[in-house]
Amino acid sequence: MSLRWWRLAGRNLLRHRRRTFLTGSIVVVGFVAVTMTAGFMAQTFNALRKATIDGLGGHVRLFDPRAEGKTDEEAQAFLLDDWEGLARLIREDRRVVRVLPKLSFFGLAVKGEKSVAYLGTGTDPELERAAGYAPEMVVDGAFFSSGDADEVMLGAGLARSLGAKAGDLITVMTTTPDGALNAVDAAVTGILQYPIKEIDDRLLFLPYRAAARLLKAEGKVHVLAIRLADDDQTDAAARRFAEVARAAGRPVAVKTWLETAAFYKQVRLLYIAIFLFTGLVLAVVIVLAVANTMTMSVFERTREIGTLLAIGMDRGQVKRLFLYEGLLLAVGGALLGAAASLLVRAILNAMGLQMPPPPGGTRGAVLIVRFFPMAYVVSFALMTATLLVASWWPARRASRLNPVEALAHV
Repeated sequence: MSLRWWRLAGRNLLRHRRRTFLTGSIVVVGFVAVTMTAGFMAQTFNALRKATIDGLGGHVRLFDPRAEGKTDEEAQAFLLDDWEGLARLIREDRRVVRVLPKLSFFGLAVKGEKSVAYLGTGTDPELERAAGYAPEMVVDGAFFSSGDADEVMLGAGLARSLGAKAGDLITVMTTTPDGALNAVDAAVTGILQYPIKEIDDRLLFLPYRAAARLLKAEGKVHVLAIRLADDDQTDAAARRFAEVARAAGRPVAVKTWLETAAFYKQVRLLYIAIFLFTGLVLAVVIVLAVANTMTMSVFERTREIGTLLAIGMDRGQVKRLFLYEGLLLAVGGALLGAAASLLVRAILNAMGLQMPPPPGGTRGAVLIVRFFPMAYVVSFALMTATLLVASWWPARRASRLNPVEALAHV
């Protein structure tokens, strides 16, 4: 069909402005709903990925080779020797931002007559400060003042259970890898609020040197966490680190952050399933609404269709005319929907709405809807395909009308 048929389809839509407006509004709302949901999901995934990487200390983690194929919990039974020498090898890679030593341990934290089980991490204060994650969680007191001091930071839930506050002295007890009981007295320098309540209730940080003395594991670590400059280089860097360590006679077990991020993968799958289900329901609603509108249009224009058939328009042209009307509705609604979506996104991001904590969480986050270009492309294609599907049956019905009966229709 030539351009004049597109103009004719446009005029038919303008003749019924109210119906066109209502149908177009459905397309606009659907477009906004899809792009806003996708933008929120993209921002959620981005924030969760960043929090997961920060919480693990980096993108890639190195373990003792005996931990190969074992879970993170099982890997804690093995210590990696001479971590400083291995760290020097890793830092030669230009993709590396920092190499962070981690010691993991558990035991009892004691204050007065109260004792509470904890999950402890020994970390380098300066490197941890540079990473920026733990310092951001401090809600009372301050971050570690020195890597040599016997200081401790507690999760807010653990601090409440102990009745401890910044400046108090507590005893940290644990069992060394050899099975001996050891303890250290440390001053509470800061209280942290971890976003996951179960961890917040057990979280304890010690400087690496104090943790190494407590475990009698000087020069050893459970994990070397490596922070990279670019998330996309994670897999390539992990393979490279394994090769470098093997060439130096220091074989290690290597895991990327995604391999140990079970929570991230579960949340991602859940959100994607919800998004797909919502999109399917939305598509069905749009198909039914547009099909009803186009069917009413065919019913009201029965005599007009009969006239077109009587003066020589073939049935294929009649069918395509109605499909063109549906396509114009889709394109126009999608363009308006894109503009409305960008406007709504800008307003929501500017408002700084505070969202409530998620289930099991300790703090909410500011609502941010990310600009996700692929969502706009997918939404445009989805709306176009949906309206074409919705227009097909009414268009087919119009093209099959008997001209004589159509002209006599009242």
